[in-house]
Amino acid sequence: MRYTLKHRLIGAAVLAAVAVLLLPSFFKEKKDYQVSTKSQIPARPNLVAEEFKSPQPVPNIEPAPAPETMFAPTEAAPEQSVASASSATASSVAAVVTSASASSAKSIASHTSSVSAMPLNQQGLPDAWVVQVGSFTTKEAANKLRDDLQADGQKAYVRTTPSGNGTISRVYIGPKLDKNQTLALKEQMDKRLKVKSMVMRFQP
Repeated sequence: MRYTLKHRLIGAAVLAAVAVLLLPSFFKEKKDYQVSTKSQIPARPNLVAEEFKSPQPVPNIEPAPAPETMFAPTEAAPEQSVASASSATASSVAAVVTSASASSAKSIASHTSSVSAMPLNQQGLPDAWVVQVGSFTTKEAANKLRDDLQADGQKAYVRTTPSGNGTISRVYIGPKLDKNQTLALKEQMDKRLKVKSMVMRFQP
């Protein structure tokens, strides 16, 4: 009995609290929401139109000269001074040309005399000589000897020609215009490489 009464009292208290919270909202008068119709745009500014006048010429000012005469000199140089300057320039140029021609003629003459003194072959080229220091069936071996000779300061090169069994790579040193120097180089290479090299005419 007491337990039931206690629950009833608690339920009545909860209902009373809910009624206190909710009933005023049912009986409260609804108020209409007023929308402000006042404009926020600022007033139009007061603008005064300005009138622009066409440009007018300024009085008491001399007009500009014509373009073709604007940069012309005011006074012409005396003809005598111009003529003397031209003659001096012409004489100096003539002297320079004459000296240059004379020096060119001397250099050409000396070069021609030195060239003509050198014997020429049927192709119009001076005879030159090379030393064949080796002949190999493989290009790798020829290139190795060439590199060793070039490392010692010799002008060595390789030429490969076809043969019946494949190709032959020959190593040459030169060319040299003096045959006596070529023969001395042959003896030097024979002693150093332990070979019998050959002196041959250079073929371009």
